Amino acid sequence: MSFVRKELLIKHKVIEDAFDYQGFDPKISKIYAYFENSFQKLFDDYASVFNINDCCFYIKNDVRCNAFASKKKGYNIIGITNGYPILLKNKFRKEYFENILLAALINEKPLSEAYCDLYEDSDFDFSEFLLKCSIKFTFNHEFQHILQFNSIRKNNNNYLLHENLEMSEFNMKKHIWEYDADRIACYEVLKYVFGVYRKLKDKNDEKLKCLLFVGCASMIITQNLFYFGIMNQIYPKYSIKKVEFYITKYSHPHPLVRCMNILECYYNSIASDFQNLTIDPQQLLNNTVYIMKLYFDALVPEQNIIDHFFSELSVHLDDINQYNQELYDFAIKDTAIRNLLLSRNINIE
Repeated sequence: MSFVRKELLIKHKVIEDAFDYQGFDPKISKIYAYFENSFQKLFDDYASVFNINDCCFYIKNDVRCNAFASKKKGYNIIGITNGYPILLKNKFRKEYFENILLAALINEKPLSEAYCDLYEDSDFDFSEFLLKCSIKFTFNHEFQHILQFNSIRKNNNNYLLHENLEMSEFNMKKHIWEYDADRIACYEVLKYVFGVYRKLKDKNDEKLKCLLFVGCASMIITQNLFYFGIMNQIYPKYSIKKVEFYITKYSHPHPLVRCMNILECYYNSIASDFQNLTIDPQQLLNNTVYIMKLYFDALVPEQNIIDHFFSELSVHLDDINQYNQELYDFAIKDTAIRNLLLSRNINIE
């Protein structure tokens, strides 16, 4: 595993439009440093595990919130835009999660008490946990693209995939790769959640459930910030402009398709890895959506995001489920994805 200094790639024009936050206000610089260090550490760790060489992370000069992965001139590059740290940090401010304890009210006493215990734990912070889950999801989504690029046994090919929807021409392979990247990323979030749980001083199954629900909510909240057009808005008062539903259009599956894919994969992974936990799909959905409601009620109090979410879901659910099944069927036949699954000894027949 080897990393390449971004300055070298800038010099040779492999990287363009690099963003430099040195000299900014210390409060702003601290935010950029936090995100840069988070992504760099994750890239270091995962590149070592998967033996990926010639790696580089950098921040690109673009005010929108986005992340990307590229394979260019043999280099494996993951980046975020300079809008990503500021916009995401602002959307995950602590004040928007002050009411998260109300999620205890929709659950029976043991789980309700787990929410309360975590809320009162001085070593645990819900907003920080949600932010880290979102970062973890985004990084692993992009790293899966790096693995996809390297699974294609062709030389001298350049690849670039962005994390967020682009109104570009439809490409089934891109949809398949995004579908695969979301599934791998949500499983890595699940692993991260369990890692946080293991570090708690006082542990029980209900606290693990609580963390699992909140971790899932982080991913769904992030998707919906883009779905409702809020993420790239800088200042409150935020307005909503949702992405019209589609199936075979653009660069990515529709955000609702991605949400349901994440929910299904996350639940199946819980059922497989934590067989002693009594969690059913409805319980996961109820807690995830209620946490999302509490968040959006604080973020956009003039709009009922959950009503919009469920009204669209009720109309398009059959199409969403059918398309996710089609993506799965195509994904296990895709050369890059198939090579990755086989390399991990995952049975795909």
